[in-house]
Amino acid sequence: MDSLILASASPRRHDLLSSLGLSFIIEANDGEERQDQVPPAIVEQLPAFDLGLASHPTLLAWRKAQAARDTNQQAVILAADTIVVIDRMILGKPRDPAHAYELLRRLAGRWHTVYTGVVVLPAASEQPLCELVAAHVHLAPLSDAEIWDYIATGEPMDKAGAYGVQGIGGRLVEEVQGSFTTVVGLPLPTTASLLSQAGIAIPYSVEQAWQRWRATLAKEPLCMQQSKC
Repeated sequence: MDSLILASASPRRHDLLSSLGLSFIIEANDGEERQDQVPPAIVEQLPAFDLGLASHPTLLAWRKAQAARDTNQQAVILAADTIVVIDRMILGKPRDPAHAYELLRRLAGRWHTVYTGVVVLPAASEQPLCELVAAHVHLAPLSDAEIWDYIATGEPMDKAGAYGVQGIGGRLVEEVQGSFTTVVGLPLPTTASLLSQAGIAIPYSVEQAWQRWRATLAKEPLCMQQSKC
């Protein structure tokens, strides 16, 4: 089997990919920060997204995968990028606790959309396999005290939208419509499909991987029971 590289430092993506029973190498990079021009052929392959090319999660994932390809010509490369959108505004990771409060206050009691772009580069190929998956999330109404108590845990500080649905932040989420693992940062069905297309044999089915991953959680968020993998 060709070697597999995960172009991400995210422990959440690591855990989800591991649940499929795969062996892989982690090689994080700053490819999403690059500003070099994107080849037209790549732009044509991107799934539809109406908030602009620069913020397209699948394009950002492609940039990460391409940065990894620069030093790994023979491996299959997997990359993903996740953004949170509300009122056509993209909410990134909080800069500081005050910014985390602003993000959570905007999301509290409302629906928002989480997009995860996934890209796989087959071995020795520059031709990407691309997908964009969306899930809709409803946060509970939150008091200022509840928001600050959550921020005090430190969990929001490295999460898009300032919450982690698979962790303590799952207590804030009332409902997820769509793929739960999209919200975590690596949609299992899409990932398994793209890796299979790239020639990677997947030891576990998506349903098996979903159950294996759920078993690693200290406590399941209630909203997980309403969601698909």
